[in-house]
Amino acid sequence: MAKVRSVFICQNCGQSFAKWQGQCSGCEEWNTLVEEVAQPAKRKTPSAGSMFSASHSMIQTLDEVELEKTSRWTSGIDIFDELIGGGLVPGGVTLIGGEPGVGKSTFMLQLASRLGVHIKPLAYISGEESATQIKLRAERLRIGNGSDIVLVAEQNLDAALQSIISYLPRLLVVDSIQTVFTPQLDATPGSVSQIRECAAILTKFGKDRGMPVFIIGHVTKDGAIAGPKILEHIVDTVLYFEGELSSNFRILRVFKNRFGATGEVAVFQMTDKGLSPVLNPSDLFISRNRSDAPGVVVVPLLQGSRCILAELQTLVTQSFLAMPRRVVSGLDANRLNLVIAVIEKHGGIKFYNRDVFANVAGGLKLSEPGGDLGLALALAASANDRPLPADLMFAGELTLAGEIRPVAQLSRRISEGKRFGFKRFLISSGSDIAAEPGISKLASLREALAFVFK
Repeated sequence: MAKVRSVFICQNCGQSFAKWQGQCSGCEEWNTLVEEVAQPAKRKTPSAGSMFSASHSMIQTLDEVELEKTSRWTSGIDIFDELIGGGLVPGGVTLIGGEPGVGKSTFMLQLASRLGVHIKPLAYISGEESATQIKLRAERLRIGNGSDIVLVAEQNLDAALQSIISYLPRLLVVDSIQTVFTPQLDATPGSVSQIRECAAILTKFGKDRGMPVFIIGHVTKDGAIAGPKILEHIVDTVLYFEGELSSNFRILRVFKNRFGATGEVAVFQMTDKGLSPVLNPSDLFISRNRSDAPGVVVVPLLQGSRCILAELQTLVTQSFLAMPRRVVSGLDANRLNLVIAVIEKHGGIKFYNRDVFANVAGGLKLSEPGGDLGLALALAASANDRPLPADLMFAGELTLAGEIRPVAQLSRRISEGKRFGFKRFLISSGSDIAAEPGISKLASLREALAFVFK
């Protein structure tokens, strides 16, 4: 009887170890190693004779490769088609990740309903919900073309795929990758081995038939469950839903796309009828009747090729702790500490005995340096208890030397600001924007503080 050998696999990055250890040396996460049975290798290395007998048609130069022109499939949701580069590519595998409850299953059922108008039939494999639960959601979303969606409530992936072959589906949705399994492996559903093997089966199933495949994956903040991070190199497109569960806004962001640009975002609003697209996100994240409270500023954020105006709120108060607090939401804490250090060095405002709170309203994330100048002036305004001018917008990156650097796509940021009533703009002196009334170019943070607060 063969001895069963076990390995310890990190549930966060997928690296395997012969012995258990507290921290994974690959991703440096703690308590993520889980014992699994080592699977024997099923694929044999071809012999030398078989290698030389391979067909010469497999070998060709780059100039000999012929391009296959395939038309994209439009989903009926214009904002989603623009997000992924113009529509679905036949045979493309898309991973949609997000925290549980963010709206992944709701969005995929809506997308399948829209696609079912022109592309029939569609297959929906559910491993975590029964057919009755999906039917109740479809009625809530008012989906009327249910006859075009072939529903399979089965966790055995091999059996589910075998059952839908006879229907000749043109699109496949799997909800979710953590709940389905293949009996070819002895590992439990949700383990790294099962997730990788199931993803490989789905990828081959879709590409052999020229059928788009959508894979839903759950992500948890503590990394206790193997998430879709280990699948990003297998699939063609990676989309992530972002947003607080208490908010009704959801942001769908592209992290990887072999058929289009990355970094693009689409904003949706959660309603009782499902997720509805938001064409002008700035109209929801800020108000035209803005508050004149100290520490509140509107900054232009660049999300892919789209500019979104967001409200940045800061609060600076007297601290009675030995170590003052730095509380952030929606931006990087290290970036806040960097901006505070620059203000103290080049602006003369001390924060060593003050608590600092910073928040980006609406669930957006400040991940690019275009909001540094606005953040610095908002902190200074809150510290001095003076409001910023309501018609003035700031766009610039701060350096450690206190200089203001130009940011990308500045003309698009200014155009979006003018659409919301901003008449004056404070930018870097190194910007290539032509001088015109209302645009002030400054070189340093010290000059910006003197310009704003006189």
